[in-house]
Amino acid sequence: MNSSTDRYEYSTLEVDTDAQARNQYAETAHALPEVNQHATEHFNYPEVVGGTTAYKGDIDRTPPEAVFPTEVSQISESEKATATTQPRICGMKRKVFWGVLIGAIALIIGIVVGVTAGILTTRRIINNANSNSDGSDASSSDNSTTLLANTNIATANFTDALGNENYLVVYQLNNKAIYMSAWNSSNKEWVVSPIVDGNTNNLGLDSVRKGTALALDVFAYDDTSRDIHVYWQLPDSGGLATIKALTYSNSKGVSTTSSIPAANWVDSAAGNSYISTAGSALISYGKQCDLCNQYTYLYWQTSNGIREASYQNASLGWASDNNVIQVDIEPPSDNSSLAQAHAAAATTEGHRSMNIFYRSTTSGLSQIINGDGRYVGHYIGRDVGPKTTIAAFSTGFNETSQNWAEPLGFQVLSMDPDATDGVQLTYYKGTSWTKASSQIQSLSDCTNRTTMVANHARRIYCLVGTGNNTEIVEYEWQGDPNDTSTYSNYNKIGSVVTTVS
Repeated sequence: MNSSTDRYEYSTLEVDTDAQARNQYAETAHALPEVNQHATEHFNYPEVVGGTTAYKGDIDRTPPEAVFPTEVSQISESEKATATTQPRICGMKRKVFWGVLIGAIALIIGIVVGVTAGILTTRRIINNANSNSDGSDASSSDNSTTLLANTNIATANFTDALGNENYLVVYQLNNKAIYMSAWNSSNKEWVVSPIVDGNTNNLGLDSVRKGTALALDVFAYDDTSRDIHVYWQLPDSGGLATIKALTYSNSKGVSTTSSIPAANWVDSAAGNSYISTAGSALISYGKQCDLCNQYTYLYWQTSNGIREASYQNASLGWASDNNVIQVDIEPPSDNSSLAQAHAAAATTEGHRSMNIFYRSTTSGLSQIINGDGRYVGHYIGRDVGPKTTIAAFSTGFNETSQNWAEPLGFQVLSMDPDATDGVQLTYYKGTSWTKASSQIQSLSDCTNRTTMVANHARRIYCLVGTGNNTEIVEYEWQGDPNDTSTYSNYNKIGSVVTTVS
């Protein structure tokens, strides 16, 4: 679109249409050079073809007659002597030569200074980009086995055959290693175990992106047997990152009361099979119950949207098409936070689903429902900034019958560091979404690091503190799904032990 100042300027010169009749200029007929029509943006110099063709027609090759100024005869002999004897350098008068030389030197110096500044600026930009893409912060030069101050977190939970509650939390250390802390309600203490320690399973620490996204799920075969899946990213290349995956099989003896060896983690076929954008979040799901979604799922972000891969059984293996999830709402914004909350059915008449929450390209806090063999999208009533962290969990069961004792509900937490309005709540109750007007004061400590996750047991884990004093803190939701006035009630449990022995 042209602005009011975009207008063409025309010359006021007039063309003399009678010039040819008066024979005041010579008419020429010749072949102009032909421009190479195959030029591209990579080779955009027009190639001259047919350029050796001479001008056609007869050319008068008689040298022009010399014309001398009429005042030449009036120049004195002394002036002529001065003109012919004045010193010259390279054919130029000394003053002209030195002026040209000084100007050339100044031009060269300006070019050198400009190029040097450009190189240094470009190098600084590249270094900053590499630093940001590698998840570095003040602890980027710290290769210790303490908690990485800007680590991402993943969490999962399960109830064992004895009725004990088990909570799992995965995180990254300063040396890029990936570890897991596990809690068993009978043991009542955190147990730390290595996943990628740089010395096991031919996985060096260079196989982990510093600041990598993390995903974790538990696949329950029954109350007594289950597998654990963990996902992370390789160091990024060209803005993309390959996803890696390991499985801790039930046959190796999953324990939450004692440390489990890194050697028992084995490669998953999902590893090295899928590529995300470097800043993508990762979320995953494993079968939780007989009336839950039955397979294992992995979700990640590409430049076009969210992709899904799923594992059904050993014979079919992992499968994913190359298309992103298609819904009738806007796709996620670049590097959006992703959160997953599954909803179980209580009866065979109910509807089980997985629910993905993200920030859309139009800033909307959005939901994708994967249920009944199709995807459905919803805007849930809140706009958030591009750096917002999202965590979510479900309450109740998704049943078709009315007046169900535990109806379906969702708690979606969001933290926007640019808004400085703490942890905000958007919840689903009945048949609609509601945006709570007040921040959750009991989670205010989480806002300084803006990293937070939730599991299905309604436990919240967030980063608290600064630098080497950063820790993962656990909270439990104490709300009543039927009483919205209790939705902001959280109890601080304490710190997750991440110390490597």
